[in-house]
Amino acid sequence: MVSGMMRTQLLWSADERYSNHRIPGMIVTKQGTLLVYCEARVTSEDWALMDIFLQRSEDQGMSFGEKIYLARGTEKHKTVNNPVMVEDRNGRIHFLYCEDYSIEEGRVLHRYSDDDGLSWSEAEDITSATRPQERGAFALGPGHGILTPAGALVIPIWMVPRRFEAKLHSHKPSVVSALYSTDDGLTWQLGDVLGCTDCIISPNETEAVVTSRGDVYFSIRHMSMQRVRAYTPNGYSQFWDYAPEYSLPDPCCFGSVAAFSDGKNPYTLLFANCATKESRSRVAIRASFDDGKTWSSEMVLDEQRGGYVELAVDSRQGLIYVLYENAKGESNHLVTMDYQALLKGIR
Repeated sequence: MVSGMMRTQLLWSADERYSNHRIPGMIVTKQGTLLVYCEARVTSEDWALMDIFLQRSEDQGMSFGEKIYLARGTEKHKTVNNPVMVEDRNGRIHFLYCEDYSIEEGRVLHRYSDDDGLSWSEAEDITSATRPQERGAFALGPGHGILTPAGALVIPIWMVPRRFEAKLHSHKPSVVSALYSTDDGLTWQLGDVLGCTDCIISPNETEAVVTSRGDVYFSIRHMSMQRVRAYTPNGYSQFWDYAPEYSLPDPCCFGSVAAFSDGKNPYTLLFANCATKESRSRVAIRASFDDGKTWSSEMVLDEQRGGYVELAVDSRQGLIYVLYENAKGESNHLVTMDYQALLKGIR
């Protein structure tokens, strides 16, 4: 890609099988392969019959291979939801997802790939690590997880504690935590919990990013019109500075964070979402050069469309990927840009 350039392409749209492609996720592997995945739904509803598939690109998003199905809805568990991937320090790619938000005998499941996403292990049930006796609905991420400098795999989660006495299928009132592994995915456990405060209402869908200092920044959705932030030294405990991000407007939707670090340019945190309080539209990206304390002006990528927004970064190639839905997931677009295009757009 020519320095300072970017391209936008249609990735998914309605077809004979699926009316909606929702909850996009994306990672760049150590081998430089771009993996994109989503919930492919028969209808737009969160509890619809759906499958989860993956597509791979080995040419920086120019073309994608055939769909690789990682989970399929069944008569018993129609909803296979909230897919998340993360790569460990050894190059194994971990894929986690839920059945029916892990209620009514639904599970939290884990698969892995040792060949850059081409083939996958059988699903392993890790529900017991998610405290099922203490909560109702449970969901991962969505988006992607992170690998910390200490080697921990960290996937933010949200859940509805039973103490709130909510209806079984309810997604709120919710709290946020992290499902993490310190042994390369062999075992998993939940970290500390971030709950409601006077100005943080039902925190839920969250992504995390490693800062230049090596600690972790959480970007959190809640039931209001701006983001929430929190920091943690390890990705799963001892949180601090848990507070609204009033400088980051949000229409109560999923947004994404990632880090660009090429050893030449400043260490940069990236944040992408629908940058408006009004509607799921106006997809934009911002940069922070001080680990999330302040954010640049926005670079608008799509003024009219918007929905869930996911980020991935290939620092070796100098590339930034932004994958986003329209409001109902009827189509998904992928923006590919180089770092210089971002700098030009925010200045």
